[in-house]
Order: sequence, then C-alpha cells, then structure tokens
Amino acid sequence: MALIPLNQTVTITPPGGFDPDYNTPIPGVPYALKCRFSEGVKLVRNQYGAEVVSVGTFYFDKLADISLNDSLTYTNELSAETTYTPIAISVKRALNGKPLITEVDV
Repeated sequence: MALIPLNQTVTITPPGGFDPDYNTPIPGVPYALKCRFSEGVKLVRNQYGAEVVSVGTFYFDKLADISLNDSLTYTNELSAETTYTPIAISVKRALNGKPLITEVDV
C-alpha cells in the first residue's frame, strides 16, 4: 500500500538503443505505472549540479525503475497529453532503509 493515493497513470518509455544512421535514440517498449502527479514550479538541482526549474513532480510507490533517459507521458483529467523528461530522481526511505516513495521532478 502506498503512502499517498496513486490514482493516476503515466506511460514510461525507456530508451531502446541508438540509431547510428540518423544519430537519434530509438524508443524502447513503453509500460504504465500508477503514480501521483503534482503540478508546481520549484527549483531543483539536475544531475550536473545546476539549478533548473521543475514544473511538476511524479510520485511512485516504493522504488520505481525510472532513469533520467526515460520519457514520461502523462494524460491529465482534461485529456491533454504531455511528455516530460526527468530532471532529478530521489528515493525517500524509512528508518530501516526500505524505499517508501520515489519522487521524479520534471
């Protein structure tokens, strides 16, 4: 059972490889995960330590298999579909070290 209600769904598309002919990434097999998306602007640090602006945060139960190279496609309640790229990923853990929730800033 999740700490917060996960009533929304996001489609995650991992990278599947790299096309050397066109110098572009090839998308992998997409899969869906239950989540909670919270819109809100905040300042976060990316993988290089630079401060960037995040427009929202995805919350996933326990330790979600998400990397910074994935793309997250979210459809809101108004059927507007938006694709995001993760900026920062953090895992919140309990005192015993078990993962409770994964936060993905986009």
